[in-house]
Amino acid sequence: MTATTFPDLYFLRHGQTDWNRLGRFQGASDVPLNEIGRAQSAQLGQALSRQLIASGMDPERVAVLSSPLGRAVETANIVASCLTGKGKRISHHAALRELSHGEWEGMTTLEVKETFPVARKARKADRWGFAPPGGESPDSRVPELQALLNGITQPVVIVTHTGIIRICLSLLGVLERKTALLEPISQEKIYRISKGSLARI
Repeated sequence: MTATTFPDLYFLRHGQTDWNRLGRFQGASDVPLNEIGRAQSAQLGQALSRQLIASGMDPERVAVLSSPLGRAVETANIVASCLTGKGKRISHHAALRELSHGEWEGMTTLEVKETFPVARKARKADRWGFAPPGGESPDSRVPELQALLNGITQPVVIVTHTGIIRICLSLLGVLERKTALLEPISQEKIYRISKGSLARI
C-alpha cells in the first residue's frame, strides 16, 4: 500500500504529564496524565469528532488504537468518550509504546547533557541508530511499526507518543527521514495523514 492509497490516519499524542511539564525524559516510565493533560485530551477528542464529521465519517465507527502505557490509555479513553456515548472499544498495541530511554528516564535534557556528554553527541550524529544506555533506538522499532501500519485497512485514530509518531510519519512518507525525528509533536494537535499528505490540525 502506498502513502496516497493509505486510509486516513489520525495520530494524537497523549496529554501532558508532570514529567512533560518538568522537561523530563519519560520513555517506558508509566507517568500518569495531570489535570492539564486530561483537559487537553478532552479538547482533542472534541476537535477530532468535529474533524471526522466534516470529513464525512461517523465518529462512532472509527476505530481507536492506543499505546498500552497509562498516559496514552487515559488519553484514548477520554478521546473515545467524545466520539461515542456508548463506550468505544480501544485496541491496545505494544508496538505503539514509547521508545525506552533507558538510564535517561526521569532526567532533564540538562542533566543528560551533564551526565552523558559523549552519548548525547553520539545521538546528534545518528538519531535513528542511537540508543541511550539501556534504551532503544528509533531504527529498532521500525519493523513492528511498519507491520502495524501495513495491517491498517480503514481510517483509525492512533493515540501514542512523540517518538512513535515521528517514526510513523517517516514510514508513511509524509516527513523526510532526516528531519522526522526533529518534528515538534504537540499535545494539542491532530496529525492527519490523508492521501499522502500531512495536516497538523
